[in-house]
Amino acid sequence: MIFQSSFYQSKRILLVDDCEPVRASIRGMLQQIGFEHITVVSDASAAISKAELHSFDFIVADFQLGDGLDGFQLFSELKKRELIKLNCCVTLISAESIRMPVLGMLERQPDCFILKPFTYMTLEKRLARAVQQRMAFRKVYQAIQQRQPEQAIELSEQLVKDSPLHALHALRLKGELLLQHHQPDKATKLYQQILQKRQLSWAALGLAIASMQAGQLDEAEYSLLELSKQEDTRSEALDWLIRLYLQQNNTAQALEVSYELGRALPRQALAMQVQTYIHTLCGQVDDAIRGWTKISQQVRYSSLDSAQHYLNPARLWLTHLQQSKSLQPGQQLSKAEECLQQLPKRFQTDELQLELQWLQARIAVLQGDPVPAQQAVASATPEHLAQLPMEAVMDLAMLQLALGDTKQHELVLQQLTQARVDPSLIGALQQQYSQHAMQQGKVLRQKIKQQMQKGQDDYRQQAYNHAFSRLWQSFLYMPANMSLALSLWQTLAQLPYASSLQHAVLLIAQLLQSATLQGANQQRFVSVYQKLAVPYKLPQLNGSTANSAS
Repeated sequence: MIFQSSFYQSKRILLVDDCEPVRASIRGMLQQIGFEHITVVSDASAAISKAELHSFDFIVADFQLGDGLDGFQLFSELKKRELIKLNCCVTLISAESIRMPVLGMLERQPDCFILKPFTYMTLEKRLARAVQQRMAFRKVYQAIQQRQPEQAIELSEQLVKDSPLHALHALRLKGELLLQHHQPDKATKLYQQILQKRQLSWAALGLAIASMQAGQLDEAEYSLLELSKQEDTRSEALDWLIRLYLQQNNTAQALEVSYELGRALPRQALAMQVQTYIHTLCGQVDDAIRGWTKISQQVRYSSLDSAQHYLNPARLWLTHLQQSKSLQPGQQLSKAEECLQQLPKRFQTDELQLELQWLQARIAVLQGDPVPAQQAVASATPEHLAQLPMEAVMDLAMLQLALGDTKQHELVLQQLTQARVDPSLIGALQQQYSQHAMQQGKVLRQKIKQQMQKGQDDYRQQAYNHAFSRLWQSFLYMPANMSLALSLWQTLAQLPYASSLQHAVLLIAQLLQSATLQGANQQRFVSVYQKLAVPYKLPQLNGSTANSAS
């Protein structure tokens, strides 16, 4: 044994394996090694619960854990929740060889991988080496954690010089630090020097990313395409190819590559999530809705599930309604409400309530109730915008637009530029989505303004059908803009009865009755109401509304 048994006696270890005989066997090995504080669980969910209660020095997890998360996904979830302390050593075990990521040391990867079957001597040897390496790099990771990249780079360089055993690991870490902090020239030089001595896949991928950062996109594309043909770099090369095509605003090509990523990672929800975001960027709303629905069904009872898997399709149903220009929006609104009803109770926390209220207010205003939207925008603060996900910020922007405040719509969307960008592919997609939302917001505001002006022109020229069509398109985005609603209301008075207009008449009547109309506007509303009341079977106006128009 590399370390004495006494070294392990005080250490706390978590063992995760879904097979009871294997758990018993490995537990026996751990006891032989010297561990006394051993926590044993059979699945990822139980492992997460234990990690929330205790701080572990070692985690040993089987890669295949049956239903739910696999060992690597468990590691990723523990890391995401910050349940792995800095000096904890993580080991994955499997009966089959598995490929670990080529890059990602900065985001932390498992410390070692052991192929079954193995002896307690092999297990101790691998655990001890993992401890030695983590101890050697302790100061580097502390500098990274304290956001001192230059110091981390210097410490990595020192390890290359002083510790030949850890030199290769230190070079990998240094390269990733240079890439993360956008120093492509230094990263290129480092990776070229490494590749001149030895062809290493992580160095080749790092060089391609450095070329991309330096703006040498053709060179980067060629290298990534070549690396995507190799088994050990395939999925990561496809990941970076998608980022490259997004950088070029080539969403069609990014979507094609995302399908390849799906074939490379058939069991992971990540690939589906990537495809779904790109479908949204491409304006393929139906495909995006199907994507989120499939993701929520696949991960619903696992720790990979998220509230956004239910909120996002609800948002997309509202987009579907607005883009379809439907006169019968009931189906899309019902679908949006259904998505929210499927939200598991475990996500209905205080932190989510504000986000949920804003989305529900978007639905309510399209059902004729503007009050929740008015309350939402009145209570929103800059602190809310800084804390909530980008999708919620977009909800608030759409509520401002629904109330007819185009200036606030623009200002809220500008807050998306302040969002912290996650370094992952999903983070890159969300950043692209934010930029897309701001660009489309400007286009939408201009389009609404033009449609309203053309609608008014059509009305003056007595082209009432065209006027209604143009004004209705704008109304679906700004249903609580009472000036627009009144214009539509007057236009309806000039059209012959049509059953297809029944919902529009009822909706606009409800919104206008909820508003505080004064003088001539109130008279216009009542006059048209009385004209439409019989054919559309409108309820009788209450006395105060009718009298105020007299």
